[in-house]
Amino acid sequence: MVEELTGRAVLSLSQLLSTIYSFIPDPDRVHAIEPLGDGNINATYLVTFMDRSPLVVQRLNESVFPDPIGVARNVALVTSYLSKRWSLDSGRYQFCRFPRTFEFQDGRSWFEDQSGGIWRCLSYIDNGVSYPCVVSNDQPAEAGRMLGCFHALMESFDSSVLVDPLPGFHNLKNYRGSYLEALDCNRRSENAEFHYCLEMIEDRLESLTLEERIEEDKIRRRVIHGDPKCDNFLFDRESGQALALIDLDTVSQGLLAVDIGDCLRSFCNPAGEKAGSDIVFDIHICNQLLKGYLKSFDLSRSERNLIYHGVRLLTYELGLRFFTDHLNDDRYFRITREGENLQRAGIQFKLLESIEKQRSAIEKSAGIV
Repeated sequence: MVEELTGRAVLSLSQLLSTIYSFIPDPDRVHAIEPLGDGNINATYLVTFMDRSPLVVQRLNESVFPDPIGVARNVALVTSYLSKRWSLDSGRYQFCRFPRTFEFQDGRSWFEDQSGGIWRCLSYIDNGVSYPCVVSNDQPAEAGRMLGCFHALMESFDSSVLVDPLPGFHNLKNYRGSYLEALDCNRRSENAEFHYCLEMIEDRLESLTLEERIEEDKIRRRVIHGDPKCDNFLFDRESGQALALIDLDTVSQGLLAVDIGDCLRSFCNPAGEKAGSDIVFDIHICNQLLKGYLKSFDLSRSERNLIYHGVRLLTYELGLRFFTDHLNDDRYFRITREGENLQRAGIQFKLLESIEKQRSAIEKSAGIV
């Protein structure tokens, strides 16, 4: 019996129960269903039972993911591989916990409802909490350790079997084209912040790329998380140890420098992405995060050489995307007030300036100077 359904219910109770029973055929044991997390992409619910561990049930957003079945398969492949690798070396990765994907009755890792929606079911990692920014001294090193463990565990995985979950994601050439098209059609009012962003973009538009360095150093593409921002890490509520790296929908084939760069971009801005001033790239947090990472996974010198370029590129890329969305009347990123995406862009470009001023310090943290 379901005792409650709280929060922002997107679907009817009967639809949710039907989906849950497709994975867990025990209709009398569901205790409660409630929305989980603050994500704006998938519809996510925590399901608790009378006599078994909780589960997470999600409907994938087909307006964001063009191939939701492919995304569900990606996550099933990756979580299964993580579980097998962890079992072989649980001592080294004793603090790591990863969600487990449940299979539908015929062996599929996804379920299609009557309206064509694609669902999946994952194990719930209890006693974990996420944060939008750094809240403790140990958190950066723990996050670095967890990201390094993820990369180490996935090192031998054949990344070519993964479907591209978001075609064009982290493709600066595509974002550059979208920006130029939006700029040509711009009808937004211009102010000092607008011109600041425009100058930051134009000064770097043609020079920011990793491709030349990739070809020169023959750096291979591996499995990356794709979105290792601060709130995609779970930390133990009591000990503060990193427990898991969640939200695996963006796992794909790519460069480790992209993951590391995006992680540094997110963690090393103590003021947060909604702040209006005092934006600075915190080199101490960078030191701690990379120290934790390199203890878990030893990068080649060529890959270490890309870390500064990765964090610079990912910060620029996000600023460019925010600014382009502002030009396009805020079609992609959700806003709560006029001009919010312009402000977000400005924050990223101020962070970028701080990153560029600290290149030598970042490279020292990466162990290449």
